[in-house]
Amino acid sequence: MTVHISSSIEPQYGFHRIITTSVASQNPDWLSLYENSQCSLHLYYKFPVLVFVDSYELANYQSSYSFQHHGDANLELPAVAMGPNGTSLLLTLDSVKPQLEVQVPLHLRYGKISHSDTKTHRTAEMAWPDVFLACSSSVSKPFLALYESLPEEFASNFKGHSLYVPLPRFDASTSHFAVVTAPVGQYADVAVVQSGTAFTILTMFLYLAYVSYRTYRRLEKPLKRE
Repeated sequence: MTVHISSSIEPQYGFHRIITTSVASQNPDWLSLYENSQCSLHLYYKFPVLVFVDSYELANYQSSYSFQHHGDANLELPAVAMGPNGTSLLLTLDSVKPQLEVQVPLHLRYGKISHSDTKTHRTAEMAWPDVFLACSSSVSKPFLALYESLPEEFASNFKGHSLYVPLPRFDASTSHFAVVTAPVGQYADVAVVQSGTAFTILTMFLYLAYVSYRTYRRLEKPLKRE
């Protein structure tokens, strides 16, 4: 009996999404690898520049998994200010069941402003996570194959371990990656946005100055005696 793995992202639009990976198998050999403490189950994610995760938010999932993040963790930078390599994430699951779901909240960065009236979105391809086993000793099972794509940034975690992926790695009816899309600003709107922002800031400054002046005058007045 094979191990079934599938991933999906919801919702399809917006800057805040969740990627859900399902792993299911009734194979007793699959479960015994964990019950005998021979192996641990991991998920490896490689994110394009447009996509990022919030480490503080991931801490809320500590009952399901522990994680390690690699790459620029700045949550505020737009995509244009990031390096070209993106970021990556390694999960270690705390427990394994015949059927389990692993959820990771994702966020999209603001993309580079478009100079075209027709190009209103930026897109990026994101590979589905690799699901793999790290075993303290060599394991020979018909539903396992060697994992030969070990991420270099996390290689030190698995020294002395044998790594395997369950077969098949992907459902033949699905793509090996997802396409994420995020809306971007239009260059033609920059002048209007900048003017509106400057006007709002100036208005608030004048209002605060007025309130401060009135407060000062009120405090300066001598108290009336009855």
